[in-house]
Amino acid sequence: MATMRNTRARWTVAGALVAVATAAVVGRVIAGQFVSRDPSSFQADLGTGAVTRVADIDAANGLPVRGVFARVTSGGQLCLWDAPSAASQEGQGGCNPLSDPLGGALLSASLAYEGGPAAADVGDARLIGLAAPTVASVRVLMTDGSYRVTSLRGATIQGQRYGAFGYRFRRPDLQRSVAPVAVVAFDRSGKEIDRQATGFGG
Repeated sequence: MATMRNTRARWTVAGALVAVATAAVVGRVIAGQFVSRDPSSFQADLGTGAVTRVADIDAANGLPVRGVFARVTSGGQLCLWDAPSAASQEGQGGCNPLSDPLGGALLSASLAYEGGPAAADVGDARLIGLAAPTVASVRVLMTDGSYRVTSLRGATIQGQRYGAFGYRFRRPDLQRSVAPVAVVAFDRSGKEIDRQATGFGG
């Protein structure tokens, strides 16, 4: 499991792929952040609210397309995860308070992967996240100094605009142990305006 800038209001990260309910995955991932809440009521809250597909993760490495889904729960959490479909029992992601979904930053992202801990031993690695409207592009800095470009897709969640993204790392990168170091946000002029370390590969 890798954790990207894991503060109180940051997306946390799920590790190996498991075939369990999305709410259960999200609940396990964020349990440490909300220890004061009643676990049963919090778990029940994760199943409330309508699900919206906000981005896609392209098919690659012989693996099919996955969707990036958002849900605002009745308890005021904005949850983001990736899965084969909205109805799938397999999901990876996390939740933040709707009042501060980006944790006071311009970018918030989660990295989920199967295998490891070395990049060469990872079977599938995916990045999902949200960015503020001022973010024009999101790129992933790799251990060799190169970048991988994600595709930002406009998403409106509870009347607020975001850029949503999903990216699947390519097998040649993983096999060469080229791993993601940071997720970097740029403005329209190409200036870096935010950065989130992955905690993986460097």
